[in-house]
Amino acid sequence: MNPTEIADALEEIAARPFDGGEFPFAFAAAMGSPQATVSKLRSGTINKSKVPGAVLMNRKFYAMVTEPGAVDQGLSMIRSDKKTTTHKPAILLATDGVDLSAEHVASGDSLHIKFADLHHHFGFFLPAAGMSRYKAAEENEVDVKAAGRLAKLYDALLKKNPDWKTPERRHDLNQLMTRLIFCMFAEDVGIFDNNLFSRLIFTHAGDKGEEAQSCIASAFAAMNLPKGQRQNLPAWADAFPYVNGGLFADTLDVPKFDRGAYRYLQDACQLDWQEINPDIFGSMIQSVADPDKRSELGMHYTSVPNILKVLGPLFLDDLDEQIEKAGDSRKAQARVLKRIEGIRVFDPACGSGNFLVVAYRELRAREMRVLERLAQLDGGASAQMFSGVRLANFYGIEITDFAAETAKLALFIAEYQANARFGEMFGNTAPALPLRDGGNIVCDNALRLDWEGVCPPPGENEEVFIAGNPPFVGFNSRTPAQSEDMRFLLADRLKSFERLDLVICWFIKAADYIRGRAGAGALVSTNSIAQGVTVNILWPEVLREGIRIHFAHRPFMWSNNAAKNAAVSCVVVGISSSRTGQSIIFDGELRKDANNINGYLLDAPDVTVAQKGRPIFPLPKMDVGSIARDEGNLIFSETERNQLVSEHPEAAPFIRRYMGAREVAQGLVRYCLWAETNELDDVRRFPPLAKRLDAVAKFRSESDAQVTRDAAAVPHRFGQITGKGVPKKSAILMPRTSSSRRPYLPVELVGSDVVASADCQIIFDPPDWCFAILASKLQWCWVSTVSGRMKNDFRYSSTLCWHVFPIPRFTEDQLEALNASARAILKTRYMHHPKTIAQLYDPDDMPDDLREVHRQNDELLETMYIGRPFRNDTERLERLFKLYAARIEKLKKEEAPKRMVKSNG
Repeated sequence: MNPTEIADALEEIAARPFDGGEFPFAFAAAMGSPQATVSKLRSGTINKSKVPGAVLMNRKFYAMVTEPGAVDQGLSMIRSDKKTTTHKPAILLATDGVDLSAEHVASGDSLHIKFADLHHHFGFFLPAAGMSRYKAAEENEVDVKAAGRLAKLYDALLKKNPDWKTPERRHDLNQLMTRLIFCMFAEDVGIFDNNLFSRLIFTHAGDKGEEAQSCIASAFAAMNLPKGQRQNLPAWADAFPYVNGGLFADTLDVPKFDRGAYRYLQDACQLDWQEINPDIFGSMIQSVADPDKRSELGMHYTSVPNILKVLGPLFLDDLDEQIEKAGDSRKAQARVLKRIEGIRVFDPACGSGNFLVVAYRELRAREMRVLERLAQLDGGASAQMFSGVRLANFYGIEITDFAAETAKLALFIAEYQANARFGEMFGNTAPALPLRDGGNIVCDNALRLDWEGVCPPPGENEEVFIAGNPPFVGFNSRTPAQSEDMRFLLADRLKSFERLDLVICWFIKAADYIRGRAGAGALVSTNSIAQGVTVNILWPEVLREGIRIHFAHRPFMWSNNAAKNAAVSCVVVGISSSRTGQSIIFDGELRKDANNINGYLLDAPDVTVAQKGRPIFPLPKMDVGSIARDEGNLIFSETERNQLVSEHPEAAPFIRRYMGAREVAQGLVRYCLWAETNELDDVRRFPPLAKRLDAVAKFRSESDAQVTRDAAAVPHRFGQITGKGVPKKSAILMPRTSSSRRPYLPVELVGSDVVASADCQIIFDPPDWCFAILASKLQWCWVSTVSGRMKNDFRYSSTLCWHVFPIPRFTEDQLEALNASARAILKTRYMHHPKTIAQLYDPDDMPDDLREVHRQNDELLETMYIGRPFRNDTERLERLFKLYAARIEKLKKEEAPKRMVKSNG
């Protein structure tokens, strides 16, 4: 069930006479439980509660029907029940049929209402249906119900008119829906005479809706023409005002209605549309045209606080500062007003218009603040009659037809609501009709379109601000058409862009648009654009010819609040062509002024980390492990190894532990054949090994690669051996791929009996202090920023993560302290044997003593950098990048004379 259906089901429960014995089971059904499950609850088979009159459904809800006036006592009783702890219900609720109290077990949020108002708070109960709760949806029931009614109407019309399923006719159906929404909104807010459109539907459309098609077509035609120019229309149509503004400009076919579609339209007319919220309504209405999103009706939109993370530092905060600074100066306030009127907002991936609607509303709010102050300075006289913030100053590009139409409608609604507030404040406002102009929303492909053709460059006293949330779409999720769009835009501009996220295209086009112009841009992206190889590829192209990053929100969880949509780690990056103004970094609740923001979104120089084959700091070299090139014949499972040694004990010296990423992190045990070049005959003495060697030789001899064919002569040797292949005493292994969820990297110290596979990086015979560094929070932060990714896992590279890792110059005493710290970590791990690294470093279940010894290691190491532990990850990274930049600069100076000698020679 979707949230709309849950709201309907709860409304039905609230409307009928209360039956205490039936309520818990009706509630279970309303939360989407199948009838078979409800029957089992009723029979007691799966009811986990032993409390009379209560029903406990595992992980869903615990409901109790109480005596009159005992609701709070009942809630307290089930809260303290041990079964609540055992079965972890999402919701506790108690009711006597008059009052109802409920509580979220996880958060402790509570609700105390009249039972009859149950459905008005449906959002509170969504966790009992396995859905994420989003407070804004809960607070505005009309938004959710409206989307649900319209979805049913949309489906019913398509069923009655199957020929409307073509793309061309879908456009007509999308326009029909936006016009219907406008009419229902208009009559509820007073733009139309009271119930004008509903009266038409209920009185002229016939008992079964057989006349709805002609009635609606006539009403639409009337609203497109001024009175006096209307011909061949029913007399009743003259009651409809002239609307125009582009909304009714084209003649539109209206589909046929059957009884079902007519009933859904009637249901929609009976809602109170003046309550809808244009900030989120557009995104919700999008789901009407997309059956795949029906399960998330009412839960799929971007929150206003997240939108303001973009719009605030882009231009709204600056306006607030100017308004405050203008104070009692009429001239200064008038300058701010002039600036507001000259601002244009452009969202080149506008969807259903969320960013544009919020930008419009916020600009109107600031305009009213200024006008109110001017009126006070003028002795109470109204400063001007109408708003100077026009919808024509709002531009968008959207590739989906229905979303583009919905964006226009959302802006119309936002304008009306702002005008109503304007009228309340100043006693006058522009007439609602006819509509003056609409937002400039273009339905097209933003990556193929010339943005200047949609939003002309700013003229004198104008600024253009680009803002939005373009599609993230990673390499594995792109459609062929999206990949072709990337090639169209980037083939002549970037190298190796194919595996990057689609969102980078919007950053490059935004930079092209604002370069050298009055304005700025700010876009949302996954944090991939500030990590790994993307930084080297994207930001040199964006940050050229005067473009800079003037603000950034470092990674935070951005959710569109879909019930099935996991929050995504995102960043907001603002770019500007102006070199003036403070650069700002937002990191959670912290706001920091920055000297310079680089592509990693740090207050650090504009450097990008380049791969190095050897360390540039005093660190030992790290290599990739050895490659067998054996088709699996040199590798043994634990069972295979034990059987071989049992049958041929003398073969044991030729079998060594073989460790890759899974062996290190998850404790998988495997072995490999390992023998020196002159030991081939010795190995062949054992028939099982000789058979394997023959298979290796055959496989290699048939390879297309000459180097592999050459290795057929030594089938007992790995095809590619790093160094001597095995350490003299010990080695540090670092898996090349590891989970980013762990608080520390899964580094391991092994003995001389281990061969590392190519799934691991290896340091042969290292000092212990290297382990302390690799096991630190500092190393984790560096890797999380500069390494590549495989899905959301770290892709550890010696050339990016270790050879360029910045360290200070350690003293001998400091190195010895780090040696001791490394040994302490290893000793603590050993105390938890046989737990694997994956188990030990599970972020939800890491042993306290291991966490403490790591904390001590971090404190020790970080004090060697700045004399104290770092406050947060951002501070860690800023220090690391400054050390890196200084080292690169020093290397350049050292290399300059060598290059000069070489060129002269």
